[in-house]
Amino acid sequence: MSTRSLAIASLIGLSLLAGCQAQRNLNLVREMGDRSYARGEYDAALTDYQEFVARKPDGVEVRYSMANTYLKLNQPQLAREQFYQCLAVKPENEDYAGGLAEALLACNEREELITFLTREARDRGRSGDYLRLGRYQFQLGNVDEAKLAMITAAKLDGGKSIKPHVELANLYRTLGDKPSELRRLRMALFIEPKNTDLQKRIRDLGEVPGPSFVLQPE
Repeated sequence: MSTRSLAIASLIGLSLLAGCQAQRNLNLVREMGDRSYARGEYDAALTDYQEFVARKPDGVEVRYSMANTYLKLNQPQLAREQFYQCLAVKPENEDYAGGLAEALLACNEREELITFLTREARDRGRSGDYLRLGRYQFQLGNVDEAKLAMITAAKLDGGKSIKPHVELANLYRTLGDKPSELRRLRMALFIEPKNTDLQKRIRDLGEVPGPSFVLQPE
């Protein structure tokens, strides 16, 4: 082979090598991570998310995906760290707050969990924050505190949605308190009188969900 041919072959080889070593497009990295996560291939997803975050540390949505992947891989301490970083960027994001709560629970950081959720609820004053606080209080066995948080959530909601009333009804059902469960279902039905799920649930409890059965939310 001539010297010129050898030089051309060498250049082609170097070009191919450079192409193999080139970094993947970040959108592709994220897409591949999402695909792996959807298939339940969490180790593969984590590798892609880690690459993305290493190259783009301010990619908070992918950092959130990485945190959820750590939870799936039973590494809640690492998930906790990532959720905290997400909240530092977007402190109002409810998904990030919910993720951190899950990580703290998985870490068995009970005191830190309740402190975080209580601070979120008091500082934000949002119905959703009090509902979240109530759910975790109940999971931790703090029934009275759970009721208080959920009732506060219902009051803050001001009758706009059925969610706090349904969650209270669920709590009362777990406790075997049928009158209180029905009372909250009546309030929910006032907000959504045509909701067939509510109507069925009320019938299952032996009542007739007619127009006179509804109760204006507190």
